[in-house]
Amino acid sequence: MLKKSLITPLIFIWCALTLASDFKIFFLNVGEGEAIYIETPNTQKVLIDSGNLISGYKVVNFLKRKGIKEIDFLIITHPHLDHMGGIFHVLQHIKVKRCYDNGQPLPKNNDIYRWYNDLFRKDNYKPLKAGEKIILGNVIINVLSPEKFTSDWNANSLVLKINYGETSFLLMGDANIKVEKMLLEKNINLKADVLKVGHHGAKDASSERFIEAVSPQYAVISIDENNIRGYPAVSVIKRFQNKGIKLFFTYRDGDIIFKSNSKNIFIYSFESPKKLIDQQHYPLHLKLYHTMQRIY
Repeated sequence: MLKKSLITPLIFIWCALTLASDFKIFFLNVGEGEAIYIETPNTQKVLIDSGNLISGYKVVNFLKRKGIKEIDFLIITHPHLDHMGGIFHVLQHIKVKRCYDNGQPLPKNNDIYRWYNDLFRKDNYKPLKAGEKIILGNVIINVLSPEKFTSDWNANSLVLKINYGETSFLLMGDANIKVEKMLLEKNINLKADVLKVGHHGAKDASSERFIEAVSPQYAVISIDENNIRGYPAVSVIKRFQNKGIKLFFTYRDGDIIFKSNSKNIFIYSFESPKKLIDQQHYPLHLKLYHTMQRIY
């Protein structure tokens, strides 16, 4: 009887950790580019951006490793190749119920964009604009930008704020200082626990005032190591560090996973969970969480 009473609580803890319905957001390591995968508590699946033309296969492999053959939503923030190029892999292997992007006009004399239009903007496609929402049960994806298009494709990028309970995530796509200024002037509530840093940490984004308004606890920069553009800018990294914001880089930390139970956020790596544990930033019980399993 004594043994049984000791074992039962352990089984209960294991079940609670493995079966709990939580919000999960995966910042995938796709080299030069960006791809973000989301699972909601009601099991809906969302992919935001898809990597580039030669790294999109990594997104497909990630989804296949998770046993995913179909996703509910595929959102492309803007049609730069390092964000949308992977769709030529994804849409050949994964069924997608709904496709969204920012709706900006595409060059008509460019084969890549003609193919993108033919493959992506079909019957299940809809453009998104500022003020719209995608409601996924208790998870709400708010579209903050763009309101109108300019000649600057980065400024046309979709800016998305995801709310789940008391936790929130701000995804800036490639939005730059011009977009940040517009959002600040509109007095939009930008406060978020996690910030996906705009334009891969380039110097034309992440102004001091904007970082203060978001006031994130964590920030993620999606980038490849030693890239030809020199991202992320040292000045941007210092801005985050000076404010005590924990920075993650996909090239260094691999696939970075944030899990929310609507009140607290847990962080770990798809590839090596122990690598990201920092006892000054993590709840003490996360130690037990990591030793028991790696969540995918």
